[in-house]
Amino acid sequence: MANTNQYDAGRNIQIDRQHRLSKLQEASQITWVNLSAYSAIMVAELIIGYLAQITVLIADGLNNLTGVCGAAILIIGLKMSKRPPDSNHVMGHWQYENIAALLSATIMFAVSIQIFVDGVFAVQRFLAGHTIRPNDWSLGVSIIAAIIIGILARFNKTKGIQLKNQALTASGQDLKSDAWTSFGTFLSIGGAYLGAQWLDGVATLIVGCLILHSSISIFRTTIMRLSEGFDPKDIQRYSETISAIPGVLGIEGIEPRWLGDQIVMKIGIYLDDDTDLKTAYAIGEKVEHNLMEKYDILDADVMSYPVSQKDNPHSAD
Repeated sequence: MANTNQYDAGRNIQIDRQHRLSKLQEASQITWVNLSAYSAIMVAELIIGYLAQITVLIADGLNNLTGVCGAAILIIGLKMSKRPPDSNHVMGHWQYENIAALLSATIMFAVSIQIFVDGVFAVQRFLAGHTIRPNDWSLGVSIIAAIIIGILARFNKTKGIQLKNQALTASGQDLKSDAWTSFGTFLSIGGAYLGAQWLDGVATLIVGCLILHSSISIFRTTIMRLSEGFDPKDIQRYSETISAIPGVLGIEGIEPRWLGDQIVMKIGIYLDDDTDLKTAYAIGEKVEHNLMEKYDILDADVMSYPVSQKDNPHSAD
């Protein structure tokens, strides 16, 4: 149950907050590494791409530009998420993580459309007889980009799972998509190097579609969180955990929601009609404690109702 005391359901609030903030700090440091790698690769690909007039390499560079923007936005979002609660944000500023992800997805969506348009023009130039001249530099930078981004993808995903940070886990998925995009860029440049000139435009269109797919995926997840959506399977798991606690005779309702990467929820439970206030409070604390221990939720408000009101549709009014 939410309170302003030092302890909440047996958990030291200040220590818990510092623990969560330390995980955000580590996630922020990893994101700085992502930003540095993306920036170096983007600059190299765009310079070589424009000099050699290789549309697919330019497209990959623009794709990595979205990585630069996304990493920068995420760093800002993580920094703002670490702000302490205030009168306007009594549960803290965790939601800035989701806002940062939404802004990043918006940039990815816009860039994917631009890349798709560039791909159409590249196909038109091929049909008009225009040829490109790939060089060793273009081949080298594309395969190096694929290797570096692939390593970062695995690292981000591993640390995201370890830190239970959805932003890093999602970043790992995005990096994995970018690694495959860079590898596809390498193959298309190699094909053009061997004479398959049509690969430049076609590969650019494919890159645009991949980025569009990634942006829509991030949009879907982030909007669901910002609009109070939640996976029914997770709610069922919470219900099973609560139902197993002695004294709980039923569940009136579970209303979980996301605050950034943190979960808070309101819970209604049914207790025996003769349960005294002290016992009801202890059971409520046990419910919150078990959810904190098993699912690492941030907070839960538990309300108790007499079981005799279980079939009364107005019992929670």
